[in-house]
Amino acid sequence: MLTDRGAEFDYREWVVRVEVTGAGEAFSGRADLRRKGQHKCRLVLSTSRLDAGAARLALSTKARDFIDDWMSRNETGQSQFSDL
Repeated sequence: MLTDRGAEFDYREWVVRVEVTGAGEAFSGRADLRRKGQHKCRLVLSTSRLDAGAARLALSTKARDFIDDWMSRNETGQSQFSDL
């Protein structure tokens, strides 16, 4: 079984760490997203991929899409949400 814990990249002031696990033709994984030193989100694949590279690409794309959506939101004013 493969466990790849080494993929990390910066994107728009966020740090994204991608971890892929699996064997044969079933690879899954997660991406942990941090902003300003704080963990904000964990994304996972909803279905497995046929190889580790495809899983890594899917998670990286999902993380960038999430960050782009987050950054497009207005952050002024008070919210009812607490920090994670």
